[in-house]
Order: sequence, then C-alpha cells, then structure tokens
Amino acid sequence: MSEAPHDARAIPLAPTGWLPPRFFVLLLALGSAAHLMLGGPALLRAAWLGAPLVLLGVALALWGSRTFAGAGAAIRPTERSTLLVTQGPFRFSRNPMYLGMIVTLAGVALVLGSPAPWLAALAMALLLRFRFIANEERALAVSLGEPYLAYKRRVRRWL
Repeated sequence: MSEAPHDARAIPLAPTGWLPPRFFVLLLALGSAAHLMLGGPALLRAAWLGAPLVLLGVALALWGSRTFAGAGAAIRPTERSTLLVTQGPFRFSRNPMYLGMIVTLAGVALVLGSPAPWLAALAMALLLRFRFIANEERALAVSLGEPYLAYKRRVRRWL
C-alpha cells in the first residue's frame, strides 16, 4: 500500500529550542572542562594538526552560512526551505556547516588529546545526524522534490 503524498508543512522540522550552534558550544565547553578536570590517557595529542583543523572547521561553517545567506535560503533548521543551495561548500557536502562544527571539535580534541573532547565530537556528530539531519532531509525531499533527491544522490551527507 502506498502512502499518499505529504504536504511539506506536515513534515516535522528540527525540534524547536536548542539549535546546533548551542549544542556545539555546550559540547565544546563540556569536552574541554572534562579534559581539564579529569584528564585521562593521551589518546592522540597533535596540536600541530588540531589547530589547523579548528581553523578549517570554523572556516567551513562560516562559508556554508554565508553561502546560504547569499542565496537567500533559510538557515535555521526550524524554517522551511524553498531553495536548494548547491554552490560553494554545498558542492561537496550537503551539510558543510554541521561538518564544520564536527571538524572544529575534532581539532580541539587533537589539541587536548584526552578522551573527553573526542566524546564531545562524537556526541555532536550523532546529535546532528539523528536530531537534525534526519528531519531536514525528510522535509527537503517533500518541499523541494526531485531536484533535492537528485542533489542527495550526487552529493554526500558529510564528504
């Protein structure tokens, strides 16, 4: 039995309340604080690699948000998208702003070297994937249709 077509307004968007940047700041603070308070074994400490990753992550997130703003697209995951942005960093990632957050947290984890910052980066990736991206992808498929589905087949979620 096939389902009837859905109205885009019926697809739930990201839950209201805390949005990804707040979760990013919270997890950055928690991972860093846990590192300072608990320490732990050095998993992989490579500040020479971590610092450039932090800069790359921030640059990627800013590039994505500026590309969205320049195109006039809705940037908040709670807003309906009526425009498919495929230029800039969206040529190689469907979620460059989210990817930038994760890369930044991974860079911080490399600088600090203990397990807690790595757990924060993993938590952010899982939170984005299951709380935000899942809803966004459903809503975009309904509201933008085949152009979005073709884009989704062509461009990977992360890289």
